[in-house]
Amino acid sequence: MVGVVETTVQNAGSPAFWRVLVLCVIVAMLDGYDTQVIALVAPVLGAAWNLDKIAFGPVFAAGLVGLMVGSITFGGLADRYGRKPVICAACLVFGLFALLTPLATTLAQLAGLRFLTGIGLGAAIPNLMTLTAEHAPGNRRAFAAGAMFCGFPLGALIGGLAAPSLIEGGGWQALFVWGGVLPLAMIVPLFLLLVESPQWQKRKDGEVRQLMPLRNLFGPEFAAITPLLWLAFIANMLAMYFLINWLPILFATGGANLAQSSMTSVLLNLGGIVGCLAVTPLVDRFGAIKVMPLVFILSATAILAIGLVPAASNAMISAILLAGLGTMGAQMGSNAFAMFVYPTALRASGLGWALSMGRIGSVIGPLLGGALLAWNRQPSQLFLVIGCIALLPALVFLVIGQIAARRQQHGEVTIGT
Repeated sequence: MVGVVETTVQNAGSPAFWRVLVLCVIVAMLDGYDTQVIALVAPVLGAAWNLDKIAFGPVFAAGLVGLMVGSITFGGLADRYGRKPVICAACLVFGLFALLTPLATTLAQLAGLRFLTGIGLGAAIPNLMTLTAEHAPGNRRAFAAGAMFCGFPLGALIGGLAAPSLIEGGGWQALFVWGGVLPLAMIVPLFLLLVESPQWQKRKDGEVRQLMPLRNLFGPEFAAITPLLWLAFIANMLAMYFLINWLPILFATGGANLAQSSMTSVLLNLGGIVGCLAVTPLVDRFGAIKVMPLVFILSATAILAIGLVPAASNAMISAILLAGLGTMGAQMGSNAFAMFVYPTALRASGLGWALSMGRIGSVIGPLLGGALLAWNRQPSQLFLVIGCIALLPALVFLVIGQIAARRQQHGEVTIGT
């Protein structure tokens, strides 16, 4: 593996590990809920404000730009000041601005609040994964991070199930109120109970003083790997966030009611949970370089199928489940590779920058969906385009595999996971 992979001081049965895992899963659930909630309210809000579905593309994109800013900014802060304070700050930011979102009365205000909420959401996930993995035993790090990341689609799934009744009882605003109150309520338990990363605590002070994350991410060992990894993140997150944001609206446009359109989110995220739990043990055992091309091919195939099979069919249910399994499972496998291809002093920064570059794709995905709809493209054509893009990361990991094999042949520092 490139860089130094330190031996974890905690074991799988330690109270600290399980405490960290449970707390991080809860925060990831809240992050997933708040990321998904705008797509759940968009059909209702569009009718209430007399807006065309295309109008929500910039709103989706604003939130995702915020995610990108949060990942970049807070990754470096976590490497300098620790994972725990950054996770607490992230909950404060995304909880506060989610709670303020019901005050929005225009699309511009809604977009601005989604941007600010996104900053907190983007700060949370890379540090939650890094903290969990750094507490886990060395041979189970990818699985531990994947189990934690299951909280993200689980939170989105719960939001999809709860959305119809919450909207019926309190309007679209109720979804954001819950999305604000719960993260704010978590800050004190996190501050009191969350255990800082043992690897971060053992780092040398000189590492922090000399740290220049972006320059180091392009040092001799990483010069080829970092840009390839960013490209894979961009393509996969483009596909994933296209599905997260547009599936409910596209099905509602096709005649589905609120419960049916919300169910597409439930199916997608249920598949994502299975994907995180299924892919990460394979990564731990066989390595991301061998596993990830196959997962990306599955993802691309499932997305293409969504555009081809009948809407009200078992085949559509299977296609959405597999698309969630593929995109989110592939993302978790890629996250694991990004975390452990870099040493501790660069780990949160390396993952944060990769996720931030991936956010470029997550912004393009919703905007591309809106643009294709504006050009009167049919949903089947949208899924054809996105499916082809989703295949690109498979090629990227094949190239990374060739680089790893060449380094091994020449006796150079090898690329693990």
